[in-house]
Amino acid sequence: MIISKSKVSKGLIIASLVAALAGCSAKEAAPAPKEADVTAQATQTVNKVTDLNWDIQPKSGIIKGDYYKIEERFRQGHLGTLEVVKNEDKIVHVEFNELTRPNYYLRYYQNVPKRMSEYNFTMGEKKGAAWVQSVVQVEKQMVEEQRITGEFDVVSGASNSINQSMVPLAEKLQPSLSKPSEEKYYSIAEKFEGGLTGVLKVVLRDKKIVSVRYDEIFANSPDEIADENLKKFYRQSKYESVEYEEPSRIGFNVQMDALNAKVVETQNMLDLTGLPAIENTGDYGKSGYTERNTAWDNYLNLAEKLLEEMKKDGNF
Repeated sequence: MIISKSKVSKGLIIASLVAALAGCSAKEAAPAPKEADVTAQATQTVNKVTDLNWDIQPKSGIIKGDYYKIEERFRQGHLGTLEVVKNEDKIVHVEFNELTRPNYYLRYYQNVPKRMSEYNFTMGEKKGAAWVQSVVQVEKQMVEEQRITGEFDVVSGASNSINQSMVPLAEKLQPSLSKPSEEKYYSIAEKFEGGLTGVLKVVLRDKKIVSVRYDEIFANSPDEIADENLKKFYRQSKYESVEYEEPSRIGFNVQMDALNAKVVETQNMLDLTGLPAIENTGDYGKSGYTERNTAWDNYLNLAEKLLEEMKKDGNF
């Protein structure tokens, strides 16, 4: 059978058109990146070792004094919190943190504390500077220069929260620092084996506990963390990390929030009765968790020391 050149040409043209249309359809049908994909990219980013450097470790030992705190939402709903502690008219501690807005464009980071979470690594990858870098730098200046207002040196690329939240909050808090606070602050930080630092913070009013916050912070470098599975959490804390997996099967933040509620109610820092993950049950399917959280023993160790200090000062 002989096929004419014209028929071959028509066939090729038709085939080409079909292929072109198929290509266009494929492009049109290609789905936009899903939030899950973006989250996966964020996860990959935070697991990288960054060249950026900052020290998130608290000072070892006890800090105490009059407690001043202010918090306020700014710029679409981020919640900035500034805490200042004065002892005998001297500023001994300044700490700023920020909770991302509930409607943050990336669900992965909605309502997430920025100070010791994966947020710093993602921001550092995008902007060349981590959020917390300017924060710790300004905190240090405030303590060293004994002032919380005025101009401060910041890290380029990490100054928005300083200018829009931290400094404005400090200006509003400044007048309160001229008189004694109605609240007392006690904190203790201690390094544990394996690359962890335990931090316990207690706030009292009229000799009653109104807040208890316990957290465990991973070392500044992966090399300092013994457990291979935990190295990726360097410069993060168990409470603030989005990805930290608590072996006792209940979120670390949930457990510590429960601790706060119980102590505020009972005024007993050493009674853990009824709190989650305080014992080994051996059956996750039936009980909801399988082992005692090692953090409870670390907490009790620090709580006993801080309790002794509070009683010695007559504040509890």
